[in-house]
Amino acid sequence: MRLVLLLFLSISLWAQERIIALAPSISEIVFALGKGDELVGVSEYASYPEAVKKITKVGGYSNPSLERIFSLNPTLVIGQRHYDKTLKQLNKLGVKTLTLELDTIKNIQTSISMIAAVLKTDPNPLLQPIEKAMQKAGQTKPKKQRVLIVYGLSLDINRGLYIAGHNIFYEDIIHLCGAQNAYDKEQLSQPILHYESLIATNPDKVILLHHTSTDGDVDYEKARELWYNIPINAAKNKKVIIMNAHHLSIPSHRVAQSITDICGVISQ
Repeated sequence: MRLVLLLFLSISLWAQERIIALAPSISEIVFALGKGDELVGVSEYASYPEAVKKITKVGGYSNPSLERIFSLNPTLVIGQRHYDKTLKQLNKLGVKTLTLELDTIKNIQTSISMIAAVLKTDPNPLLQPIEKAMQKAGQTKPKKQRVLIVYGLSLDINRGLYIAGHNIFYEDIIHLCGAQNAYDKEQLSQPILHYESLIATNPDKVILLHHTSTDGDVDYEKARELWYNIPINAAKNKKVIIMNAHHLSIPSHRVAQSITDICGVISQ
């Protein structure tokens, strides 16, 4: 009997978690921490690393399915603050949850440490590259310039543009690169700019983040020509840059690469 009890305790101690990650950034971090084999459910938008595509999808940004989540018998569900309602429901029903914030670089670092602590693994292999990228960015101080980061690439600017506002990792990167966010109004996070407001920001450089999955295929030359006809400094000096790397849109440990890439563009 004692042997059976010891065996049961041993199995319990070494039992794997059954993790559901409600956002692509979270599943990326779990994989990077070496715990990808414990993921049983992920966001429908999760696409990195390649192995994540084989894991059951539990819904998107605004519609995670409680029914699907429960069907996977999770021991841990990890989500961001905007999933509060879903996470609280799960918590009340006895499912362990972890709530994160992934808007700023500091929050990304904290979230990596929180996930690592719950999964009993070392966060430093993920945190150190972020610190190194930040330090390297701080060593290069280009001339002061106003940078506008635009989400998505459209040939119809008049319909409004989502841009990087304040208290978000894109603005952190802009500042690390020694530049200034061209958007200086009070609205936070992801404001929408229409044509007149866009002109008023008058950025020296515009960075357009293009994602094929959401924007489809866009003719880059036509897009640039469209922007070059707007009366702003970036158009006058032909400083409109299109960036299409997947990691640029994900607030995960890969923000280290985003810092390097965006600072490289800003310093040009």
